[in-house]
Amino acid sequence: MGSSMSSNITHQAGNLTDKPTIDRVGNREFVRARLAQSWQYDTQGKTVTHRQFLPLVFFGRSIQTARHFEKGDNIHVTGQLIRREMPRKGDDSEGGKSPSTVWEIHVTDAHRISGLMSDEEPPIHQNEMRRAQSPYQPPAYIQESIHDWPL
Repeated sequence: MGSSMSSNITHQAGNLTDKPTIDRVGNREFVRARLAQSWQYDTQGKTVTHRQFLPLVFFGRSIQTARHFEKGDNIHVTGQLIRREMPRKGDDSEGGKSPSTVWEIHVTDAHRISGLMSDEEPPIHQNEMRRAQSPYQPPAYIQESIHDWPL
């Protein structure tokens, strides 16, 4: 028989929906947060925005980092995607309702990319490149920044 190898590691980036919270279970401490991600893509002639929210649980050395995060921070995390089964509310464990499945990222490493600034400009949409007059002509915002650079 041969050996099999598997890997469960994920890298995610996004903005925190709230300041992380600290939970204690017995003598263990956990820091929990939610990561919001949003991106746009074109389909059937219109631009669609996709949003998702990922629950994060910080472990080990990432706990100390997460304590300093604030709502809106743009962060990068590395961790494992974990599936847990949770009893549904009102479940009497006599078999009435089936448990619900919860997916969360157990974070082992994290860092802040940037904090949220009140006057921050929104990111440039990828379709700006497609809206240029020619596929070979860069959009205006790139032309302006090129001309502003010293030679």
